[in-house]
Amino acid sequence: MTDSFPENQPRKTIGFVGTFDVANYGDCLFPVVYMHLLSQSIAGLEFSFYSPLARSAEIMDYGPVKALPATVPQIAFDEDALILCGGETLWFGHSSGTFNFHKSTLSSYLRLWLTPCVAASRAQVDFYVHSVGMPRADLDAPAEIAEVLGAATMVSVRDEVTATRLGNRFPVEVDPVFSLSNMKSQEEWQTEARQWLPVDYNFGKYLVAQVSMPYLNNGLQEWCEQVALTAKNHDLPILLVPICHFMDDRYNLKEARSILIELGIAENRVCLPPLASKDVIATAALLGMSAGVITSSLHACVTAVSFGVPFAGFVGNGKADGKHRQTLLAAGVNYGMAMEIGDLAQIFADSSNQDCAIQQSLAIERSMKGLMPLVEGLRHDRRASSPLQQTTIDAMLFHDKRPTRHLRLEFKRTILRWANKSHFLAGLLVARRRARMRRKTA
Repeated sequence: MTDSFPENQPRKTIGFVGTFDVANYGDCLFPVVYMHLLSQSIAGLEFSFYSPLARSAEIMDYGPVKALPATVPQIAFDEDALILCGGETLWFGHSSGTFNFHKSTLSSYLRLWLTPCVAASRAQVDFYVHSVGMPRADLDAPAEIAEVLGAATMVSVRDEVTATRLGNRFPVEVDPVFSLSNMKSQEEWQTEARQWLPVDYNFGKYLVAQVSMPYLNNGLQEWCEQVALTAKNHDLPILLVPICHFMDDRYNLKEARSILIELGIAENRVCLPPLASKDVIATAALLGMSAGVITSSLHACVTAVSFGVPFAGFVGNGKADGKHRQTLLAAGVNYGMAMEIGDLAQIFADSSNQDCAIQQSLAIERSMKGLMPLVEGLRHDRRASSPLQQTTIDAMLFHDKRPTRHLRLEFKRTILRWANKSHFLAGLLVARRRARMRRKTA
C-alpha cells in the first residue's frame, strides 16, 4: 500500500547505483523494477541514476545518468538515499569487471559500492546495498570488503555463497526481479509481446532461446542441437531473443538460426524479434509470454520463474555453486539449471513437469518479503554510521590496484579501455570476435 504524500513536504530523492550503461537485460532491468516496487509502497519519491560511465545503455533510456565518483576526494551525492541494486558488484580490481578505468582512478567496482559507503560513513547520505552478489566464488574475499560495507545504512546479499564469503555479517534477501511479472496485468504483457512476435506465433506456444558466446566454449553446434531437440519434443517454434547485447548476442543468435535450420527446423519456425525489442520491458514480455526459456542469462531464468514458465539455464563451465543456481535457490527454486550443454533438453523437460505456478508464487512472496526492510529503512530519517577508518579505505584501494588475473588479461583489458574511447578499435574487436566464432562453428 502506498503512503499518502503530504502537500508542501519535500520529496525524498533516491539515487540508484548500478551498471545501467551495460547493454545487458538484467543490469538495465533492476532500476525499472525498483522504481515500480518502491513507488507502490512510498509516495512522493523522485529517482536519479548513477553508473560508471554516466550514460544509459541503448536498451533502456533513464534520462540523465550521473557519473560515480572516480576518486575518494571527489565523493559527493545530492540524494537523500542511494541504493546499489543488482549484479555481481561487490568486488574490486582494475583487471576485472566489464568497465576499464585507468589505475589513477577507482575501478568500476569501487565506484559502485566503496564511494557510497564512504559517503554514508560521513552521514552525507543513506546507502542501501540490496540483494547484491560477488563474482568469482573461487576467489577469497578480502576482509576489508565486509568492513567497508559495515558503514552502509543497510546491507543484504542475494545468495548464501556471497553471505559466507562476507563472514555471514549480512542477511540474504531475494532478488526483487522475481516480482517482475506483477508490474503489469497479463493483458498488458500480452499487448507488449504482440508488438514483437512473428504474426503466426501465439502466446504460450513458442520457445525462447538465448545464449551468450562466452558461456559456450566452442559449443554453439551442440547448444543448437539441444534447442532443436526441445523444440521438436514440445512442438514449438523458436524465438531467438538477445539478452546480453554487449556480448553481441544478436549476431551470435543469427549464426545459431542458420545452424538450427540445417538441423531441420523450418525457416518460419525459428526467428529473431525486431531490433527495437531490445527494450527491457519488451524483452521481459517476450520471455514471459512464451511456453518456456532456454538461456545462459541469470535474469532470463529469473524472468521465467516470475512468469511461471519452465526454463533451462546453462551456467557455463559446470559452475554448480555460481550466481545462477544460488540466486534461484534463495527464491526457493531448485530446478532448471544445466551443468552441461548436453543436459539442456532434459532439464527443460524436467522443468516442464514442475508446478511452475506454485514456484512463481513462492519466489514473488520471498522477493516482496526481502524488499520490506529496504522500504522500512527508506521511510525513516537518515541514520548516521560510524566513520570508516582510513586504514580500511587505504587497504581497499591497494587491493583495487593489485592485478587480480594474469598479465595477458591485464594487457587485453588495457586494449579494451582504449577501444572504449575509439569506435574504430571497438569495431576491429567485434570483427575479430565474429571471425573467431565463424571458425569455431565451421
